Amino acid sequence: MIGIVLVVGSDDEVADRIGTAIGYRVVALSAATVASPSVSLLRGMDASQLPGVMVFTDEIPVERSISMAAEVHAVRSDVVMILVSRGEASILIEAMRAGIRDIAPSLDDATFLANLRATLSAQAGTDASGVVATRVAQPVDFTSRTITVLSPKGGVGKTNISVNLAVALAEQSPMDVVLVDLDLMFGDVSTVLDLRPTHTLEDAFKAGGRDSLLLKTFLTVHDQGFYVLCGAESPAANDNVSGPDVAELIRQLQSQFRYVVVDTAAGLDDATLAALEVSHDAIVVTTMDMACLRSVRKAVELLGELALLPASKYVAVNFADKQSGLRIKDVEAVIGLPADIVLPRMPEVQAAANRGVPALTVMKNGPFVKSIRHLAKRIFDRAREMESKPGHKRLEVA
Repeated sequence: MIGIVLVVGSDDEVADRIGTAIGYRVVALSAATVASPSVSLLRGMDASQLPGVMVFTDEIPVERSISMAAEVHAVRSDVVMILVSRGEASILIEAMRAGIRDIAPSLDDATFLANLRATLSAQAGTDASGVVATRVAQPVDFTSRTITVLSPKGGVGKTNISVNLAVALAEQSPMDVVLVDLDLMFGDVSTVLDLRPTHTLEDAFKAGGRDSLLLKTFLTVHDQGFYVLCGAESPAANDNVSGPDVAELIRQLQSQFRYVVVDTAAGLDDATLAALEVSHDAIVVTTMDMACLRSVRKAVELLGELALLPASKYVAVNFADKQSGLRIKDVEAVIGLPADIVLPRMPEVQAAANRGVPALTVMKNGPFVKSIRHLAKRIFDRAREMESKPGHKRLEVA
């Protein structure tokens, strides 16, 4: 991508400032996004998608920057990489060996900005066909698993389940989980997690969001060790999003994360159906309300007829209590499926959500916590089972 600068370890405000100074497009990738040494910067991404210039800031440990630079240099030696550092000479020599071409004292240094502008001008005048000789895709060194949480009824606690499942999976695979708020109109994952995202799902569906590396810049990092693609602020922001758009977005995330947890809108809209089409697990959420149970049964039957319900599916009975007048065996009889997890009605869970805190982070025990962790372990074990089979790099529907 000639004419674009990626600043690794920065934010949008800094990127805008640099972009204004040099007259070219600059995008930022936060330090938290690339902090974990276990996560590859280029995992599952076509090397031809790399920008022409990458800048590693001093918000990232020098050793981590050098490691990422070496990863990039191995597949695209033409990318101009710059390190912002005032480090020792020995570190700088190591950086040069990793493919870093220049060292800058700060992002606001006049010489750095002038050189950056000159580099981009030179690249703009280069025949793009001579820049990238081959399209090399980084291998996916894991089996990705997508879990879609759905219900035909609203108000059943889908988002709480999605959020806490992401927390539980991140405990097993930190920084390898992404939670997607796929309620295109009224998504509230950011509210439940008390996040104030710079970018949302709306950005991800734009042209720039189709690029795997730039997609990472639209993710928000949660302090429990997972990423979030938050819902758009405006209910009308995603009016033109199609099912194929949703499926392609999820496939991109699958190439970069072990687990993709998808929180959906109430009902079976096109986005939910598209997510199910590329999912490996479905969590169908119900309450012990007869109207909800009958709706769930109809939804399960319809999805079965459309061949969109993965064989690996779980029924979650939420807000369970004795006052409903029903027993779990009654629930199973109405739905026609066994109840895999039962989540009791607990005021503490909703209170945690109202404070923007996942229940698993403040409740160390109890039936809700045990049920979510049990569900996460079943999904985790299933993923590891598939990874152990020779020749498996991608997971098909179970």
